[in-house]
Amino acid sequence: MDGLKWRVGDVEISRVPEFELPMFDPFFIYPALAAATLERHRPWLAPTLLDPATGKLVISIHAFVVRTRRRTILVDACSGNDKERPSRPLFHRQSRPWLDRLAAAGFRPEDIDFVLCTHMHIDHVGWNTRLVGGRWVPTFPRARYLFTQAEWDHWKDEERRAAYAPDGHIEDSVLPVIESGQADLVAMDYAFDDEA
Repeated sequence: MDGLKWRVGDVEISRVPEFELPMFDPFFIYPALAAATLERHRPWLAPTLLDPATGKLVISIHAFVVRTRRRTILVDACSGNDKERPSRPLFHRQSRPWLDRLAAAGFRPEDIDFVLCTHMHIDHVGWNTRLVGGRWVPTFPRARYLFTQAEWDHWKDEERRAAYAPDGHIEDSVLPVIESGQADLVAMDYAFDDEA
């Protein structure tokens, strides 16, 4: 589960994996997929993207770090450690070395200028916070966390959150960031500038 780095002009992009597992039947994710099409592509899909033993798609939970000339942006903060997720066993009370992988990619939490949350599912906001002294605190101490106003309007409703998962991912991974004053609620078409 090595990370990857590539460049697009002056922009460097690093993939920082948290975990990869065979999770879903291909026909669950792609209901219109024809079995013959899957068989035709199996040679290049397996074993990296399609697990030969289970026949399931290998799903990667990872973040991207985008480094431009002016800023370092973490895109989606995976699922995090120590989170209570009894209804989602893959994410429940995990202890994964994601911060070590971030460091191996060349980044410390203090290096991140912005955390861009594309949406607020469990596997996209977990490392927004970490448990320190029994409290959830922002993992990236000097970063501005960007959430879209529309996404926050959806998730701030407690009944809606409970219907998605009763595990409190907004309470431990989003609200502490908002309460810290590090969150910016932005429009869906927000852009930093023409660079990133």
